[in-house]
Amino acid sequence: MIDKIDKKIIDLLLEDSRVTNVQIANKIKRSESTVRQRLTKLTDKGIIKKFSIILNPIAFGYNTVAFVGLNTHPGKLLKAIKSLKKIDGIVSISTTTGDYMILCEIWAEDGVHLSDIIDKIEDIDGVLEVLPSIIQEKHKE
Repeated sequence: MIDKIDKKIIDLLLEDSRVTNVQIANKIKRSESTVRQRLTKLTDKGIIKKFSIILNPIAFGYNTVAFVGLNTHPGKLLKAIKSLKKIDGIVSISTTTGDYMILCEIWAEDGVHLSDIIDKIEDIDGVLEVLPSIIQEKHKE
């Protein structure tokens, strides 16, 4: 469980992952060593899984981003995931409850490239249904 100080540290990192421990310490009115120790504990406990950046797909030439819901034969779910991991353009794969068994995020150069990726997904043994939704605009990340 995290307390208010941990939450403040996390909020500052979510706002700007490049913020230094000293800057965090100044903003939350604690010592740098306290911030460092808390970050170590948050990481060791798995509360912070990793420090990362958010990329802009357009900067890499990917002008089409889509979420694709998939349903598979239940006995072939894990095999389908293994095959999905090999397809270039799929940047995330998650199993879900609800409308889809699997949800993928795809970065594609354009609609034709997206169609090519979807064709590869449809060819995976056990895939029953592929339901793409093209992202028009992200409002929060």
